[in-house]
Amino acid sequence: MGMAFFLSACQAPRVVEKAPEPVEETAQSLFLRAEEAFQAGLQEEALQGYTLYLQKYSGDKDAGTALYQIAWLRYSGSQYEEAIDLFQRMIRDYPDHPNLPSAHYNITALHYRLGQYEQSKMAAMEWLLKYPDHSLKGDIFDLLGKNAMALGKDARALYWWIKADEVLRDKQIDRDEIAERIIGIIQAVSPEALREMVNYASESPYAPFVYHRLASVYIEDHDFESAREMAMALIRSTPEQAWVTLGREILDRIEKNLSVRPEVIGCLLPLSGPFSIYGQEVLNGIQLGMGLFDEFDDQRIELIIKDTAGHTEKAVSHVDDLVERGKVLAIIGPLTSKTAKAAAQRAQELGVPIITLTQMDGITSMGEMVFRNFLTPSKEVKRLTEKAVNEMGITRFGILYPDNTYGRFMMDSFWDGLEIMGGTVTAVESYEPGETDFASQVKKMVGLYYPRPESVKQRLMEMKAIRGEEEGQEKSEKSKEENEEEEPEPIVDFDAVFIPDNYRQVALIAPQFPFHSVFKVRFLGTSLWQSPELIAQAGEYLQGAVFPTGFYTDAESEQIRDFVEVYRDSFDTGPGILAATGYDTIRFLKSLTKMGGIRSRKDFRERLLSRDGFYGVTGEIAFDDQGEVIKDPTLLTVSGRFLGILP
Repeated sequence: MGMAFFLSACQAPRVVEKAPEPVEETAQSLFLRAEEAFQAGLQEEALQGYTLYLQKYSGDKDAGTALYQIAWLRYSGSQYEEAIDLFQRMIRDYPDHPNLPSAHYNITALHYRLGQYEQSKMAAMEWLLKYPDHSLKGDIFDLLGKNAMALGKDARALYWWIKADEVLRDKQIDRDEIAERIIGIIQAVSPEALREMVNYASESPYAPFVYHRLASVYIEDHDFESAREMAMALIRSTPEQAWVTLGREILDRIEKNLSVRPEVIGCLLPLSGPFSIYGQEVLNGIQLGMGLFDEFDDQRIELIIKDTAGHTEKAVSHVDDLVERGKVLAIIGPLTSKTAKAAAQRAQELGVPIITLTQMDGITSMGEMVFRNFLTPSKEVKRLTEKAVNEMGITRFGILYPDNTYGRFMMDSFWDGLEIMGGTVTAVESYEPGETDFASQVKKMVGLYYPRPESVKQRLMEMKAIRGEEEGQEKSEKSKEENEEEEPEPIVDFDAVFIPDNYRQVALIAPQFPFHSVFKVRFLGTSLWQSPELIAQAGEYLQGAVFPTGFYTDAESEQIRDFVEVYRDSFDTGPGILAATGYDTIRFLKSLTKMGGIRSRKDFRERLLSRDGFYGVTGEIAFDDQGEVIKDPTLLTVSGRFLGILP
């Protein structure tokens, strides 16, 4: 027992250990843990770490970096406005931090992303003042270019991107992107912006791109002098053979366009084929106007005549030949719609003024080099409807038209014009071109074609009663019964009938109206009516009829009388509108060339638009800005056995 006691007494006493006190994480370890999460792409964990670090150690040496990283994480999370506030706080609280230039740059980029382009631009300009030699300078230039582009200042965008390209020459990837933007904007901007870009690009590697594009623009505008200047600048701007070759090709093209013979006029007319009779009439007038039959005309010009035969392919080929080999100053013709359209398109491409003699709608919209010296159907209808409604007081109209392209167009134009001026169309009928019997159309217009309902019969009885009272006639019951058994009377609810067809058809149509008891109706027509045969064939049925014309041989003008006399002496026949138009056109062109000072076709185009006022046998000739002749038709009326000018 004693031994046991001794042994127990010698055992070491049991020690109870205390739990260790928690050690607070140091500022450095907390910051490093947040940095490791950031580098690993654990954005949420990094954000929590940086935030906790700032809460505990806002005065620590890495606090500015932590705030920068938090702002950047907000930026990458598309929380742009919050990111701006954090970057601004970092700049304010840590003014000596090395990341200040980056923070300023990020604020600039964030304003751009938010669409705040003016604010972004101002922030970028401020950045350049503060950090003129920083490595982000190229990126700031790039951002300034983007802002300028967004603000619609294309030339300024080019300026900033060229400066970015200069700074980023050692960063090939970034520079390739900038170069792509620069070339893209040069190819896309307006001519006005392109002209402004010349000053910005002149000393840069991109000058050839600007000069080449601008030379092409000037050629399209037929401004060959300016195009030549840009081509020369292109050649001088670079030693690269490819650009030099392009510049020389442009110069060759310009020389071809500038080598014009100002005394030579081209002429495209159908002198063979189905339209030859019309082409010959125009040519007769042109020859007369050139002074070929006047020994006292001392102004000689050369006329190169080409026969289109009415074919579009020939017309286009002749335009090429007149421009390239003939060096003509301008072209007169063609006549028909298809050949005029094809020739006008080619003339526009080659930059030669062409004065077409066609009625084709919209021909002058094909380009600035395309003109027309001929009255259009639209102008005829406009003059006719204005006269009928506004001056003659006619408000109710019928329309009887041929069912072809011309007839439908004139019907639509006439109807539209009436509606604008308050007139109404109460009857419309069509007929097949070349038709000779118009009885059914006339009957339909006045209600005689179909059986009449009782309401119409009652209306007729009322109309008869009114007429009887006005004329002082008394009718017995017996005569009334007899009249009821007679042919029904027409219902004429129009005061004038518009017939857009040639004089031969009109001479057949007009007698049909009185034949079906339609009297006291005035007829209106188009310039196709003009012929001495019209009165000879149907004058008694067309008294008071009105139609437009571009030329009237019996006018009191001394100039017209002299022209008609010389024309008859020269060609043994009287002139028509085509001969008169050809005569006036060539004399008008002669008057312009006589002034001198024309070095190019563009100069001549400007002269055509000068509107100095030339008075010919078809009236005054002047062109508006769209190339349309400014001329109103004369209105003729049938009076007895003669045609006269309607005052």
